[in-house]
Amino acid sequence: MNDEKPKVAGIVAEYNPFHNGHLYHLEKTKALTGAAVCVAVMSGDFVQRGEPALIDKWERAEAAVENGVDLVVELPFLYACNSAEYFAKGAMRLLSAMGCVTQLSFGSEAGEIAPLQNVAAFLAEEPEAFREALHGASKRGRSFPAARFEATADLLGAAQAELLRQPNNILAIEYIKQLILIRSEITPVTFKRRGAGYFDAAPGAKIAGASALRTLLLAGKRAEAGAYLPAGEAVRPRSDAYASLDPYFTAIACAAGTKSREELREIFSASEGLENRLKRALDGAKDMESLIAGTKSRRYTETRIRRFLLHVLFGLTKEKFRRLDAAPPYLRVLALNRAGGGLLRRIRKEGRLPVITNLNKQRPEPGAAEEMLELDILAADVYHLLCDGRFGAASDFRRHPAILSQIQ
Repeated sequence: MNDEKPKVAGIVAEYNPFHNGHLYHLEKTKALTGAAVCVAVMSGDFVQRGEPALIDKWERAEAAVENGVDLVVELPFLYACNSAEYFAKGAMRLLSAMGCVTQLSFGSEAGEIAPLQNVAAFLAEEPEAFREALHGASKRGRSFPAARFEATADLLGAAQAELLRQPNNILAIEYIKQLILIRSEITPVTFKRRGAGYFDAAPGAKIAGASALRTLLLAGKRAEAGAYLPAGEAVRPRSDAYASLDPYFTAIACAAGTKSREELREIFSASEGLENRLKRALDGAKDMESLIAGTKSRRYTETRIRRFLLHVLFGLTKEKFRRLDAAPPYLRVLALNRAGGGLLRRIRKEGRLPVITNLNKQRPEPGAAEEMLELDILAADVYHLLCDGRFGAASDFRRHPAILSQIQ
């Protein structure tokens, strides 16, 4: 990277919703990196845990820019609603292809970069002994996270493997691993997470875990939730239908019920036996809760099942994923400010991907990238149709990036 050019910090986020922890992250990022501008790669209307977002992508992106992020681009559905490995892969590809991002900033339970880099380098190398240990644990019925933990503990030791037990460490390791694999020049930096942990059920400080905050909002405790949001940030969502797969039950049951076991086996996130569990669960399932409960097992976690069901709904097969993943993606702009506008000009000049700010005027060339974009558009349409009925009014063809200040 050219040292004379301003530093640019990259962030990967879901902002589901944007809260005080994200504001702290942004402040720490600027302090640690000395970056002049900050760009966030953000999930669209479906997030990594296999759920619809609490608030739609446009509003979440606007909230991020209102609170100090300079530019927000969308992480395509192909990667956003996926395992930590592919979530990180998509985000690192986008940040690296911008051509001007110098540092990647993330919070972690470890709070130090060296141990995370050590595990990431080991996983990137993926030695034969590790693959054999992983395969053996999987054969014993372990879920992938459990199998990877056991294999890493056997070869690197329990202390290193413990890093793979905590959600932010897991994502951090995957980010670093992907940077290694694509030989990116981006430098990773981390800081220790503070406040409530991601899975905490009852926030007890000004920084609450995202899951706990969503629980408060969906329970109608908006005044209580407001204490954990930046000053002036709106308390949303509009409807309790958000952040739940319940409205999707009929659509998913129809999509799964009209596919054969062979067709379900070809869904991207399917693995041996999962199609049989889903078919059995469909028989008698009355709602999304009973469908997920009937499908999950010790080997297949609830998060894995939710992603699988969404992949079934959107027809994401193994062949389709391989084909789309092999193609260069695009940068879909969701929100920006004046500094973000300057960064966008740099990206257009120095980057390697097409920039999309208006679907009616800018589209990738026909092929895999265009098909990847069509999946994003479909996801947004289904999200609004099933959550709030704003199918036409909320179409991606009618929404445009929020510009929070005049761009010069």
